[in-house]
Amino acid sequence: MNINEQIANRIFQLRKEKSLTAEKLAWTADLSKSCVSYAEKGQKDIKISTINSICNALDITLSEFFSIFKTKIE
Repeated sequence: MNINEQIANRIFQLRKEKSLTAEKLAWTADLSKSCVSYAEKGQKDIKISTINSICNALDITLSEFFSIFKTKIE
């Protein structure tokens, strides 16, 4: 799974935990519904500013958002 897919899955998971529709999340994050939909599909790179807006709407920090991601240092 690539990083875009991991981010997409994380956004979807958090949105579902908060019982939000994509439309409600988009409205709360001041984003378009298509922007949230693209982010959840993971087919394109997502800007950190978009992730930050989504985090603000979900009432979590960027640190909390990325806390589940494992880093590999070689």
